[in-house]
Amino acid sequence: MAILKFLSSRKFYWGAVAAALGMMLYPKAKENIKPSLEKSLKEMQDAVNKAVQFFDENKQKITEAIRNKIEELNQTVGKGSINKQKEEALNQLEYLKAKIQALEEEIKSLE
Repeated sequence: MAILKFLSSRKFYWGAVAAALGMMLYPKAKENIKPSLEKSLKEMQDAVNKAVQFFDENKQKITEAIRNKIEELNQTVGKGSINKQKEEALNQLEYLKAKIQALEEEIKSLE
């Protein structure tokens, strides 16, 4: 998460702006900066891919855990309270799905 925090910081953008300005003003700087920019872009892309993979894996684990909890409640509780607990579990599932989707969109916006 520290990588995502750094990518969203102002220091990162100021550094990128300074590099772009240097490349425009000094043609020789373009040759010197290009390898480091390519490396940093590759590392940034790898970090975003790892974060997306992490959220995809956890999304499945969360939904499985909630489904297991619903099945467990169906077996142990009477019919009257099952509906209420089912609704609460489904609401929680929808909330978690919305949170995961928001995080995925935030990650994709960093690409």
